[in-house]
This record gives sequence, structure tokens and C-alpha cells, in this order.
Amino acid sequence: MVKKIIVNFSIIILFSSCCYNGMVSEFGLPRRKINKLKPFKTYGIIDTLALYKLSINFSTNNISNEYVYFEKENNNSYPYTSYMKFYPNGKLGLFIILKRDTLSLERSFFDPRRAKMGYYWVEDSVIRTKISTIGDCSLYISNKKGVVIGDTIKLENHYRYGEIFIKKRMTKESLENWEPDW
Repeated sequence: MVKKIIVNFSIIILFSSCCYNGMVSEFGLPRRKINKLKPFKTYGIIDTLALYKLSINFSTNNISNEYVYFEKENNNSYPYTSYMKFYPNGKLGLFIILKRDTLSLERSFFDPRRAKMGYYWVEDSVIRTKISTIGDCSLYISNKKGVVIGDTIKLENHYRYGEIFIKKRMTKESLENWEPDW
């Protein structure tokens, strides 16, 4: 009996120690130092008073090297929509919002404390991003590289999966005067 209690207690300790338990925002999102990509300077290519909505996911067929696109339609079964907000100081926030809430977006949805934290860097039309996220009970840093073409940002990771974000205009009042907490 004592042996069983010790084994169960050890398993509980083992599993609880695997989970991320570092700093978090008021809304439970991880806040951990991420190395910036390069010294930041202001870029005119990214609109910092707009949101960029995830519209398409894609992957590359390893045999034919062709892209396969999966459009994020409003009626598909995935319950969330992602938005990226770029800040003038090289920081970016990734907001995951319930689809039912996207029918009437509110200013409070884009409070940086509700975002997954990240950084971006742009040179010419090439963009690099680093975003922290928790998966499988530990903190990951997602590194992506892509291009900015007009109002569209196409990001791809090294596994040949990617996302296409399209600029969505919002009122200036709903997005200005927010300061990231990272």
C-alpha cells in the first residue's frame, strides 16, 4: 500500500514538473524573455494600426513541392480565429479569439496581456517572427520567415507549413495606446 502511494505521488510530481510554470500575464499567457531578432527600426511596410487576420493555412507537398492551401472559412468547424497585431517597437501579439466574438470585435479583445508574445523584424519585404506558445505542457518559440506583399503576410516555418494573414482595418481608437507587457 505504501509503495503504491509513493509511486502515485512520484507520477504526480513528475507530470506536474513537466508543465510550463514561468511568468504569465494576467490572462495566463506565457511571458518569458525571447531574444530579439535584430536591432529594431521603424518600418513603413507593416501597418501598426491594423490587424492581420489568419485567412489561409498551407503546407508543401514534399514529393511535388506544390503548395496545398486550406482556407479558413467562417463556417468551418475550428472555433477560433487568429489575429496578429504589430507594435512600432518590434513586438507583435498573436490574439486567438472565439469566432462568435469576431462578429463584433471590441477594443478589449486586443489588450496585449491577452496575446501570445512575440517579436518581428523586417528587411525589404522579408519578415521574420518569433512567438512564444505553450504546447505539450512546455514553452516553445515558434520561428517563422515570410514575405510581405501589399496587405498580405505569408509566413512559413522550417517544416514547410505556413499561414497567410490579410490586413483587416480597424478603427484607430480600438488599436492605439496599447503597450505590450513583455
